[in-house]
This record gives sequence, structure tokens and C-alpha cells, in this order.
Amino acid sequence: MRKLTLGMIVSLILLCLTACNPALDSDTEQPDETAQIERHSNEGHGIPWFEGSVAEAFNLAAAANKPIFMYWGAVWCPPCQEIKHTVFKSPEFIAQSKLFIPIYLDGDTERAQSVGEEFGVKGYPTMIIFSPQGEEVTRIPGGIDISRYNSILLSSLDTLRPTRMLVQLALNSPDQLLASDFRQLAYYSWGQDFEALPVGTDPILFSQLAERVSNQDPEASARLYLQYLVMLAAGQDEAKTRQKADAAPLTRILAAPELIIGTWDYLAYYAIEIASVLDLDALALARLQNQWQQAMLDLRHNKRLSTAEQLAGWFPYLGFYFDGDATPATLPTAQITAIQLDAEKANQVTRNAYARQSVVNQISYLLETAGLQDEAKQLLLAELEKSAAPYYFMSNLAALAETAGSIDEALEWRLKAYQSSTGQATRLQWGVSYVRSLIRLAPQRQEEISQTALALMNELSQHQDSGDAIVDAFAGRNFRVLRRLNKDLHAWQTAAGIDLLGNFDARLHTLCSRQGTGSTQMSNCQSLLASDASDVPQ
Repeated sequence: MRKLTLGMIVSLILLCLTACNPALDSDTEQPDETAQIERHSNEGHGIPWFEGSVAEAFNLAAAANKPIFMYWGAVWCPPCQEIKHTVFKSPEFIAQSKLFIPIYLDGDTERAQSVGEEFGVKGYPTMIIFSPQGEEVTRIPGGIDISRYNSILLSSLDTLRPTRMLVQLALNSPDQLLASDFRQLAYYSWGQDFEALPVGTDPILFSQLAERVSNQDPEASARLYLQYLVMLAAGQDEAKTRQKADAAPLTRILAAPELIIGTWDYLAYYAIEIASVLDLDALALARLQNQWQQAMLDLRHNKRLSTAEQLAGWFPYLGFYFDGDATPATLPTAQITAIQLDAEKANQVTRNAYARQSVVNQISYLLETAGLQDEAKQLLLAELEKSAAPYYFMSNLAALAETAGSIDEALEWRLKAYQSSTGQATRLQWGVSYVRSLIRLAPQRQEEISQTALALMNELSQHQDSGDAIVDAFAGRNFRVLRRLNKDLHAWQTAAGIDLLGNFDARLHTLCSRQGTGSTQMSNCQSLLASDASDVPQ
């Protein structure tokens, strides 16, 4: 049985963002024309997405003295579709969009990856607020209900105090923090920004902030304390001594439904990690876990949670149930039945093809985590004909097959996903995923590995020849994807004692030579040309 590990949880929290009225998921089915739907993220819903370039948007912001709201996402990305069908459909958000210049960037559009690299964007979706002068103010997370999302957005637009400045005040002059500053820090997307906190910042900072604001803003205090626990857990492997934290604040959170909803993202996706750092004996910890899982299950149908987030109410129960050395083989029948009923209801009420990208992904993960792999597979197979981006679910089917030990099936799904993917950045990502899966699962298929890798480079070269913005091949996610591929390919070649990458390396050199002298893309590309590619950092 697969456990909810820290790595899985960190990945999942990026796959299960934001919250709202689940009725929004039941909109009438939209046409399948991806370009029509995605051009400006359902522009018919009233958001005046800026039509020009990012540079033009920043120039306009300065001239009009308006802040900027930048959204960066992708068609296939489940949490992106969650954002679009919750936050971007909210009348409050649409009304607030008149206060700023909204920029929508799909990762496959021209120069989107370069823009992502410029602003330190790591994953989809990312939402950033900039001041009229172009200074980053804050990054807003998902996993929170619409009313909270809009209030945080409005507060950030009102003060425009950069989060990095607030961090420095918190470290050096905490008395200068305003009430709104604590809330901005509490709702900052820490998981999507690795630079807001100075390297080596002690997690205790968040515990101290939580204490300072506990009386005036219990919800901000609760989120800050849970961020402290998450950071404490993440640093345990590197710490020389294992620190333990006071469980009393968490106990108070779990006794207050309003605070549970306000911290749902932490409580649903970090249960195992948080529990591991609490200063409790075994009996007290078991009691708290029982309180935790029951509180989440009791609230999982709350109408302020989206359909996907309602399903997340099961994760603490599953995490605690399957955690530990004596892992039980299966769930009790009553719990299996309840999970199946929740999954079926979510499947039935979500009819919009794009909204289903988020909900079906969550259902699949829930079923798989509950040990219902066959049901997860059947769900995904049925979704292929309905999905706006079926290649994403083909990758999920590949992962299920690999877990089951069906290597040929897993690789077949990886290949189908690559072949059916669309968009320059997306095709690169799915093609690299296929090659890396071949290296991992079938390293003896040498000709297929080398030829597919070369085909990926040739496709990039064709975009260059046709005048596309190939500069993005060595920027943002594209560069990180190529870096992983390059490292794995050369490690595979060395281990096998073969020489099949000559054409791949030559094509890489050619593409590098076409980048601007002194540009970030040139620097990135040259880092791939190191004599020992296996030493290239990840």
C-alpha cells in the first residue's frame, strides 16, 4: 500500500489547489476547441486579460499606476483548471480585476517560459501580484475558499507591501508589522517561492509570528503555526537533533470548524509530516490523530470547499491508517464504501471537461491511496474520451501500471501520452518523461532511447527554423526538463558502456549556438555541455 510521504504530499498539494462552491463545477459542457477556451482562460466570464506582451503590460501598469496580477498555468494542469473554474469564475474576483492589470500566460505560448524564469516561477499554477512599479508583492496560494482568496487579494492590492520586506521585518523588527502583514504572510504561497525566506531561516520564526497575532487574527495565527510545523518536519532529515513542537495550538485548531476550513490545505495534505514533529506520547498522539481525521471527515462536504477539496478530507484518515510499520492490507468495508460514494458523486456532478481535469485527478489519487487501484484505472480509462488533455491521464495510467509491475503497459501509456500531447513546452515535457521512463524501466532498448531523445531535439530545432521562440527551450520549466534528460541520458550511456548520443549532443550544440550571447538561455545551455553531464546539478 502506498503511503502519503512528504514527497508525495508536496507534489499533491500542487495538484489540489483552491476552493469554492462546488456548484461551479457543474457548468454546461463547453466546446473542445482548446485554443478557443484557453486563449484568455474563459474570457467570456468577464476578466479583461491583457492582450499585449508582458513588457507592455508592465509599461501600462506604471503609466496607469495599477498593480499587476499575473497567472501562469497550462491546459493540462489540474490545479490550473481548478483555479479557472473557481477563482476566475468568482464574481468578486471578476469585480476586483478592474483594480489591476491581469496577465494570463499559458506555458506553451511564446516566451512564457522565459517570463517564468525571469520571475522565478517553478510550477503551474503560479499567481503573483506586482506593484505598479513592477516589484513583486506576493504570491497567492490555492487550497483556500473563495471568500478568503478575494479578501487576501484585496488586502495585498491595498497595501502593496512586498512579502520579502515583511519577512525582513519579521526577522528584525516584528513590532513594525501591520495586522494585514500577518495575514499576507499566513496566506503566502511558500511552496512556490524558494527565495522569500533567507537560506537557513529557523522555522521558529513562524511560531513566533503565530503567537504575536493569536488574539487579533486566530486564522492567520493558525496558518502561521502550521507553516512552522511543516517547515520543522521538512528539516528533520538534515537536523542533528529531532525537534518536537507543542501540540496545543493544533488541538485548538482541530476544535474549531472555522479554523479547520481556514487551514484545510495544511490539514489535508501535511498530516503525516505535522504529526511526526508533535511533542506527544503514543497515546496522546493517537487521540489527536483520531480527532484530526474525524474533524476533517465531518467537514468534508462543507459547501465552501470545491468538489476536489471535499475529497481531500479523506487524506488524514488514509495517511494515519496506512502509516507505520504494521500497515494493514485493506481499509474497513464501511470506509471503502464511503470513499466510493464520495468519488462517484464527485464524478457525476462535475460535467465540464476542463473542470474535470482537476476533479478526476483528485478522485483517481483518492482511489489509489485507498488501495482501489483497479477502480482508479477504470475511472481514468473512461476519462480519456472526455478530457481536454487526455495525455495527462495517460501518464497517470502509466504510473498505475508501473506500480502494478506491468512495465510494457506503463511504457505504452507513456508513449501514447507523448504522441497525443500538444504545445511546444508540453510535448517536450511528455517526450522527456517517456525517454526517462525507458531509461529507468527498459535501459536495454538502446536504439529507441537514443532515437527518441534525438527526435525531441529535432523537434525543437524545427521550431527554431520556423521562427518560433526557441529561446524558451533553455528557459524555465523547459530548461529544467532538458537538464534532467541530459543528465539521465549520459548516466545511462556511461553505465551501458555505449556511444549512442553523438547526434543528440551535436544537435544540442547547434541549438546552444543560436542563443543570444551572454543571455541566460546561453548560460543555461552551456551548462548542459559540461564534459561530464552526469555532474550537472538538478
